[in-house]
Amino acid sequence: MTALPPRHDFGPAAQDEADARAHARFAATQDPVALAAATWFSRRGNLDAQGQAAFAAWLAADARHAHAYAQLQHTQRAVRRIPAQVAARWTVPPAAPAPASAPRRHWLRALPYAAAAMLLLGVGAGGYQWWQQPTFSQSYATARGQRLTVALPDGSTVQLDTATRLHVTLYRQRRAVRLAQGEALFQVHSRQDQPFEVAAGPLRVTVVGTQFSVRNTLDHDGSLRVAVQHGHVRVAGAQPDAIDLLAGQGVTADAAGRLSAIASLAPGSVAPWREGRVTFENVPLSVALAEFERYGDTGFVVRDPAVARLRIGGSFSLTQLDRFAAALPQLLPVQIVRSGTTSTIGMAPKASAQAPSMQLPQNKYK
Repeated sequence: MTALPPRHDFGPAAQDEADARAHARFAATQDPVALAAATWFSRRGNLDAQGQAAFAAWLAADARHAHAYAQLQHTQRAVRRIPAQVAARWTVPPAAPAPASAPRRHWLRALPYAAAAMLLLGVGAGGYQWWQQPTFSQSYATARGQRLTVALPDGSTVQLDTATRLHVTLYRQRRAVRLAQGEALFQVHSRQDQPFEVAAGPLRVTVVGTQFSVRNTLDHDGSLRVAVQHGHVRVAGAQPDAIDLLAGQGVTADAAGRLSAIASLAPGSVAPWREGRVTFENVPLSVALAEFERYGDTGFVVRDPAVARLRIGGSFSLTQLDRFAAALPQLLPVQIVRSGTTSTIGMAPKASAQAPSMQLPQNKYK
């Protein structure tokens, strides 16, 4: 008996299965957050009340969701600014209409193409890639104790503090910086059609033209901080709504991106390291010593938790640790015992472990 050749069923059910497999393969190659954002973006004009609620819940579930969706909105606005005569050269010609007898395309087949279309945003792939191609991309880093000033091609300036790593990417429609570690002060050249965004952990700081500092020391003390010297920035974290900071204001955040209340900044407290100084405001002694350690070995050791909890404030020179050490026993109930290259800070004899916090003079120990 002759074996029959395998039967190829191209009916609706088989086509649906093929579509599902094709979509699964496509989805496996995409970032899940970006794919979900593109899907929501493609449906944004056809959501009923239940869909709107689901969309709002998706946005609120993770700060990355809102960021990915905002990126699509921003890219769409940028593409709309491309001159019509230029975009016309990239436009993909519409496909010929399917015959009336052709089976209706299943929605699973449309989904990957809809997501891809959202990435293309109405222009041909070649044109989109050209528009999204970076015009400048560079990484910068400073070693422990080093500082660096960088002039960017867009006219902006970045000053890197000690032990700082960041990457700058300039596009035709936006400017992006990722601060992986450390602290940097940004003097942004104003360009209304080219926003400037700094990503630091879960935080996103967006500006048009201003001077501000962003600090990412999650691996050092578990904190993030944004401080504005001039202008206006918008900070997005874990909360659904971003917050606006004006000159003389700052905000901190934890590793999850939870933002603190807006705080007023003391004059000169934005990036004092530019002048070779560090500033503290009623912080534990352990935190103050750890900040000094970011710039170099201090030789200070604290073994008593009660001493580590003593609070201190003031503005101090990074190059005159000897004066800082000489002042400590006068201002806190501590003593310093030196042994070789190590100086152990301990509780002074008969001092109470619950001694009150002390505020060091701002100018005496310059």
